[in-house]
Amino acid sequence: MAEATPSLEPAAFLREHVADRLRRRIEELRAQAARLERELEERLAAEATLEFVLEGDGGGAWFVNVQGEDVRVEGAPARPPLVRLLQSRTDWEALARSGLGMGAPPGAGDLTRARIARLATLKGTLEFRLIADDGERRVRVQFGAADAPRCTVTLRADDARRLQSGELTPQAAFLQGLARLEGDVALAMQAGAALFF
Repeated sequence: MAEATPSLEPAAFLREHVADRLRRRIEELRAQAARLERELEERLAAEATLEFVLEGDGGGAWFVNVQGEDVRVEGAPARPPLVRLLQSRTDWEALARSGLGMGAPPGAGDLTRARIARLATLKGTLEFRLIADDGERRVRVQFGAADAPRCTVTLRADDARRLQSGELTPQAAFLQGLARLEGDVALAMQAGAALFF
């Protein structure tokens, strides 16, 4: 003979399955709000200048001066540049049209006090060689004083887009053979850690 299934007690069921779930969601939202508040504080504390240089006809230099939420594109730096991005006007235009133009360096959308502190420790120049359908495009990223590229990173433009979007990590690109490094690999690893983590 089959055992009788005990009847459900509505109040106990609602406490366990509805009230508890609603309380847990409120706790989750409070934790998210606290995390977002910390992230906002870090972003509002950001103070840095990024320099963008286009070489050749129609080129020039532009400075993105960041002081918290006051972000301005100006003709002069508010402070010594934290990072310089340099490329030919031709390469910039081709990459911009394909969605990879000289914008902020990877991770700069998350320019926080902590990331600025990590970037400030870097010294050296990386050269990115992006292989596109119409040829090779180059971007130099300088940390600290200008010098010749110490490391060259070569990858397809499509993979660079995936890196920019966060779909691909620098480590995965290297391990999968999508990014080829030549020269000072330690600089590339330090820059990857500062920009992506």
